[in-house]
Amino acid sequence: MKSNKKILIIRYNAIGDIVLSTIIPQAIKLKHPECEIHYLTTKRNSEILKNCPHVDKIMIYEGNIFGMIKKIFKERYDYIVSLNYTLKNYLLGFLSFPSKLIFKSSKGSSWVENNFYTAKKVYNDIELPERLYLKNSDSFIEFRILKKLNEYPKPHIVINPGRFYEQTRQGRIWNIDKWKELSKKLLKTYGGTIFVNGSLKERDYHLQLEDENVVVLSGMHNLKESFALLSLADIVISGDSGPVHIASAYNRNTIAILGSTSPDKIKPYGENGYCVEPKSECKYCWKKKCKYLKDKTGYAPCIESINVEDVMKKIEEKNLLSSALCELEKAQ
Repeated sequence: MKSNKKILIIRYNAIGDIVLSTIIPQAIKLKHPECEIHYLTTKRNSEILKNCPHVDKIMIYEGNIFGMIKKIFKERYDYIVSLNYTLKNYLLGFLSFPSKLIFKSSKGSSWVENNFYTAKKVYNDIELPERLYLKNSDSFIEFRILKKLNEYPKPHIVINPGRFYEQTRQGRIWNIDKWKELSKKLLKTYGGTIFVNGSLKERDYHLQLEDENVVVLSGMHNLKESFALLSLADIVISGDSGPVHIASAYNRNTIAILGSTSPDKIKPYGENGYCVEPKSECKYCWKKKCKYLKDKTGYAPCIESINVEDVMKKIEEKNLLSSALCELEKAQ
């Protein structure tokens, strides 16, 4: 059997899904470093893959499907792995004439395992890595963010509240008042600084959290800078969104606050990834819109059933800030 296979992975959207898919090149390269792995994605998500050392080449999809087919055909791939079930991907795959076209497996219990079993269709002898792995591709940006963080007291806690009026993510957005209460309790218990992470669209919403030792950085960083921020945090707390998986891939302590999405599928992967689950009977429906919310004035009952004490208890039980506090004591 040919060992030095040439493989193309295709995935376009969702930062978290792109991060979770990096288990494919990672698992393959750990066992078969001689193979060549390319990844086709959007220009924005290509910044994520620059931090994945197991991808040899990143291809950018720019909207011209026939031009893309021509580029892919020239590469003469042995395997094309499509992680999106779309007509576009069927066309890209079949008309590029790889030796084999593979679509995402649903064999695993989690999304990471689904990706892993997809990779096993290429090499059956690979093993599931214990964690995702990303690195910072720009040491200057990492140094600049670290220098900025060090201007503030440690431990450095990053929270990612999301955006309340994002109607496609109902059941994934925790109450802003609970984020406020959590911030106060974290600072009272552990000290340090809380950094609020998010996009420019979320900034006005996140500014409600601004307070003493609470710094709102939403919209102030590009994707590379946000990656560096998450990679340097002592702990990252977020709803079900990309940042919680990015932080997990950097081996940071992470907590996902989950409502409509199940921890069995989406829990941050690795030994430092944890989740806080709803106490509500209505949970894990995976629907984008909650049937109990008729307007924009409320939060979904699943995630609303999670209290600040539940998050604090998880941090205390797992000693998620103990190492940061020990380092702080040694420095003093």
